[in-house]
Amino acid sequence: MKLLSHILRLLPAVLLTASCTADMALETSGTWYSPDGSDLFTAIVTVKKSPSDTVYFQLNDSVTVYPVNYQGKYSAMERVICEARVKNAATGSYPCTCYVNWLEALDTGIVTSDKSIKGDDGIDIIEDWMTSVEDGYLTLHYTCWWGTAPVQHSFILVTGTNPSDPYEVELRHNAGGDGKDTKGDSLVCFDINSLPDTGGSYKTLTLKWTTSGGSASEKAFRFKTRE
Repeated sequence: MKLLSHILRLLPAVLLTASCTADMALETSGTWYSPDGSDLFTAIVTVKKSPSDTVYFQLNDSVTVYPVNYQGKYSAMERVICEARVKNAATGSYPCTCYVNWLEALDTGIVTSDKSIKGDDGIDIIEDWMTSVEDGYLTLHYTCWWGTAPVQHSFILVTGTNPSDPYEVELRHNAGGDGKDTKGDSLVCFDINSLPDTGGSYKTLTLKWTTSGGSASEKAFRFKTRE
């Protein structure tokens, strides 16, 4: 897994969730909205394309944004982190418009029901706005040990671990024998839309994992199937 080049730049900033920031941007009629004193807005979004070939950003389960300078650059639906200037200016069916300053795809983890898959290395989940469940994706801002010359790490989300709760999942981390020279953080996302359909309502998604200290941990999220 790669360490995202923009993560260290983002950490010192006071950033809001994509949904809150979008709502505030929409309330600031006709002006650029600035969450941190500049005219820049940072969010984790899904890049999508409409049936009419319009590229748009899905900010959360309901809010969409039209990226004026990203038309024609679509390759596939993917989860990305981006920085953009956002304006409350509707374009067609999109209530908000943005100009993308930079955009970087997130690493994608494995989603499987294979309970025998290995992944016993500890990992710590950072409790901030980047750790979220939106638009059928689980996105995790994590930190773990890396070697001086890092090797490939695998991040696996195992489903079906609790027969009585299909929305309980287990995160496994396989460091591939990497060393423990320094701790570093990055982002990984999982497409969890294959979980049982929530029927348009929200269900509680329970994530379980083992920390770098060897203790069991869990966190609950609100999850709704992506439409």
